[in-house]
Amino acid sequence: MNKPIKPAQSTAKRTAKSYRGRHRSMSDEAAHDNGKPFTPPPIIEHPLICADEPVLVDTPSKLDDAIEHLRATGTFGYDTEFIGEDSYYPHLCVIQAATTERVILIDPLTIEDLSPWWAMLTDASLCKILHAGAQDIEPVSRLTGKPAAKLFDTQVVAGLVGLDYPLSLGNTIQAILGVEHDAGAKFSKWDRRPLTPQQIHYAAGDVRYLCAVHAWMQEKLDALGNAEFAEQACIELCDPERYAFDPLARKVKAKGVHKLSRKKRAVFNGLLIFREELACRLNITPRGLLADEAVYEIADALPKDQAQIGSIKFVPRPVAEQHGQAIVQAVEIAIAGPHPVKPTPPRHSRDALRDAVNKLWDRIAAHCEARSITPSAITSKRELGPLLSAALDGKPPPQLAVNTGWRKQLLGGIISDSQLLSS
Repeated sequence: MNKPIKPAQSTAKRTAKSYRGRHRSMSDEAAHDNGKPFTPPPIIEHPLICADEPVLVDTPSKLDDAIEHLRATGTFGYDTEFIGEDSYYPHLCVIQAATTERVILIDPLTIEDLSPWWAMLTDASLCKILHAGAQDIEPVSRLTGKPAAKLFDTQVVAGLVGLDYPLSLGNTIQAILGVEHDAGAKFSKWDRRPLTPQQIHYAAGDVRYLCAVHAWMQEKLDALGNAEFAEQACIELCDPERYAFDPLARKVKAKGVHKLSRKKRAVFNGLLIFREELACRLNITPRGLLADEAVYEIADALPKDQAQIGSIKFVPRPVAEQHGQAIVQAVEIAIAGPHPVKPTPPRHSRDALRDAVNKLWDRIAAHCEARSITPSAITSKRELGPLLSAALDGKPPPQLAVNTGWRKQLLGGIISDSQLLSS
């Protein structure tokens, strides 16, 4: 009988996981509050804000009714509550939607077939309003085979109407409507039933104000002449490739990786891909399967058999016993190549690059602010680095977000090859 996979025993991993567990438990205790009465604050009077109590949807027939209402309305706010620290794909616990007439809370733990809901999110005739909605959109193409359509992300658009970017939902609502959004139940145990009044209040608040925020932002976009840019930015959010998990793009928490040889770095990368695929099959988090430190130790040791896997630091015994041979095969495949090419050192100095980045950033910031656009909603100094590094070395510019599509159109000649290094 296979032993259950336990998280890798690194101090950093244990600390992070225990922190999340404590944080969620404390938030959950506050949300339940030992059965004390909960009196939600009053909802402001606004023609686009529904002040009614949320409609709880926990049967297929209620779901059909909710979808019929949302389709008839054509525009609605959308959000989800989930628990993401214990499974590969986040465990969906609550789906929220709101129009100017209803606030709807759908219970995915009691409704087996949610395909009508996911199909609705692919319908280009319906406007779905979200805030920082990547996690809420990720399941759409995975479960339907089709991309989400016609999204309006209020965090993305906030940067195009003169607000800070990135801005939390609470701060967005406060800035536009003067409403304080209580986030006390945000990290509670959303899979626990029944939901408490505090949880219901919080979940409803995540979508209740979105129609009003959407209307305010749309009016500002039209007045500023930024509506086309916002539309293109939201179209980008529909691309399923944005939600694909790239194991090589994850931030690595192990020390010394940059010192690995080309062969060992190839093994490290190969193990990251192997870990991602195996974690997906087992439905656990990649780092819950093997901590980054374990992946590094394996790549550094280059084990030749399963017995060596079991002796490597940070590798859990069940992982070594159940998947040791597969890990050895992954190491062998990576050793065979190809090995990553060592990047050519730049000809310019760090000071020259830093100065060029700062100058270009100042020009972009002035151009954006003249249109009430927050520069960080368009690009970042981190992104400008590779662009200017290539320019300083006389190399062709890499294709990045900032020099393609609507961002290139917005910035005009500022980021053209001939103007990049202008003072």
